[in-house]
Amino acid sequence: MSRKIVSMQIRVTDDLRERAKKVAKQQNLTLSELVLMLLATTDKELKKLVDKELKERPKPGRPWDK
Repeated sequence: MSRKIVSMQIRVTDDLRERAKKVAKQQNLTLSELVLMLLATTDKELKKLVDKELKERPKPGRPWDK
């Protein structure tokens, strides 16, 4: 069964985005993974959904480089 992936955007300043990217990189995460993990801290049902998403999500990069 394939998953339908949708886009979600937030409006932030360049400084905030760059800082968030640095923090994510320090934790070996993508920016999307960092945002999802932070969302998971707000609600139990959201945490379950985020955990499932992160488990099923393919890692970034080319599959043959892993």
